[in-house]
Amino acid sequence: MLSKKNSASANFMLSAALWLVIGVLMGLTLALQFVFPDLFRGIPWLVFSRLRQAHTNTVMFAWLSGAMMGVWLYIVPRLTGRQLWSETLGNICVILWNMALVAGIGGILLAYTQSREYAEFVWIIDVGVMVVLILNLVNLYMTIAHRTEPKLYVSLWYISGTLIWMPMLYFIGNVMWNPATGALTGIDDTIFNWFYGHNVLGLWFTTGLLPVIYYIVPKETNTPLYSHFLSLIAFWGIAFFYTGVGAHHLLWAPVPYWLKTIAVAESIGMILPVVAFMMNILLTMRGNWNRFMTSIPLRFIITGWAAYILVSYQGSHQALRGINLITHFTQYVPGHAHLSLLFFAASVLMGAMYYIVPRIYNARLYSRVLANVQYSLYVIGFTFFFGGFLLTGLVQGTSWLHQGLPVWSVLPGLRPYMALRAVGGSLVVISFALFTLNILVTVWQRKPVSQPDYPKPKSPKLVTTSD
Repeated sequence: MLSKKNSASANFMLSAALWLVIGVLMGLTLALQFVFPDLFRGIPWLVFSRLRQAHTNTVMFAWLSGAMMGVWLYIVPRLTGRQLWSETLGNICVILWNMALVAGIGGILLAYTQSREYAEFVWIIDVGVMVVLILNLVNLYMTIAHRTEPKLYVSLWYISGTLIWMPMLYFIGNVMWNPATGALTGIDDTIFNWFYGHNVLGLWFTTGLLPVIYYIVPKETNTPLYSHFLSLIAFWGIAFFYTGVGAHHLLWAPVPYWLKTIAVAESIGMILPVVAFMMNILLTMRGNWNRFMTSIPLRFIITGWAAYILVSYQGSHQALRGINLITHFTQYVPGHAHLSLLFFAASVLMGAMYYIVPRIYNARLYSRVLANVQYSLYVIGFTFFFGGFLLTGLVQGTSWLHQGLPVWSVLPGLRPYMALRAVGGSLVVISFALFTLNILVTVWQRKPVSQPDYPKPKSPKLVTTSD
C-alpha cells in the first residue's frame, strides 16, 4: 500500500507523467505542421495558433510544474526531518491543479485565451493556479517551520525562495488585477509579459530544479556536496541577476534603452552563478563518474546539469546585441527554450522520478533496460531535434540580415531542417512514452526490492540528507 505520508508527492508526479505524453504529442503535431502545413486543415482545435499555446502550457504547467511540486513534497520532509505538514492539503493541491489545467488547456483549444506568451490562461484559471501556488507555499513553509533538523540545507533555500517568487511573478505577469483582458496597454504590456515570461524559467524552473540536483547528486554518489558556499553564491547570484534579463527579448522594440542595457548586463552577469553551480556539481562528481552509467537517476540528473550549463551560456550570448540581431525572430529562439524546458528541466525531473517513485512504493523500477533505451532515444532524438531548430534559425537570420531576402522567399529552403526537427521530435516522444510506461508499470506491479537498484549511503555523515 502507498503510505499516506507520500501520497501527495506520488499523485503530483504520476499525474504529471500522464500530462507529459499529452504535451509532447501536441508538440509533435506542431512540428509536423511546419513540414506539412495543411495536414490538419479544417480541424479548429488543431490550428497552430491554438495548439501551440496549449502545448506550451501543458508542458510548462501540467508536466514540469506538477512533477516539480511532487518532487518538492518528497524532498522537503527529508531535509527537515518532519513529515509533510498536511498530506490532505497536498492532495487537495493535486486535485485543484489538475482541474484548473484541464479547464485552462481545454479552453485554449476552444479559443478561450488571453494570447500573451506563457500567460494565455483566462482570469478564472489564473485564480485556480494562484490558489494552488499559495496552498503549496503554506504546506511546505509549515513543514520547514516545524523541522527538527537545525540546518537549513541549500536545497531548502532554493525551494523557499521559489515558493515566494512564483506567486508574485504569476500575479504580476498575468496582470490579474485586470480580469477583463489580463493585459496592460501598449508597450508596457510587452515589458510586463517578458519580465514574467523569462522569470518563469529563472525564478520557477531554475530555482525549483537546481535544489533537486543538489539533493540527488550527493545521495546517488554517496559524497557530500563540495561547497555550501558556492551553492549560496549561485543562489544569490540568480536572485540578483535573473530578475532583469527578460528585456533582452526586446532589444529591437521601442522600450527604454536603459532597460535593454540592464537586461544585457544582467544576462552576462548570470555567468557568475552558473559557473559557481557548475563547479560545485563537477567537483562533487570527482571520482564518481562511474556511477553515471550504473545509476539511472544520476544519469538523467547529470544530463540535466550539463543542459543547464549549455542553455545558460547560450542565453548569455543571445543577449549580446550583435548575436541577437541575427537570432531574433528566428527558430533559434524556440530552440533555446526547448534546450531549457526539454533537455534541462525534463531531464532533472525524470531523474528525480526514477529516484523517488521506487522509494515511495518500496519497489524496484519495472525495467532498467527500458530506462536505458529511453535515455538513448532521448539524447539522440533531442540532438536531431535541437539541430533542426539551430540550423533553421541560422539560415533564417543570415538570409534576412546578410542577403536581404524577404521572409517568404526563405521558407522553402527551411523544409529539410523542419523535417529533421520532426524526426528528432518523434524519437523524443517515443522516449517520453517509454518513461511514463516505466513509471506507471513500476507503480502498478510494485516488484519487491530483493536487491536495491541504488544502494543507500554507507554513513549519514557523508551526505546532507537521509531517506
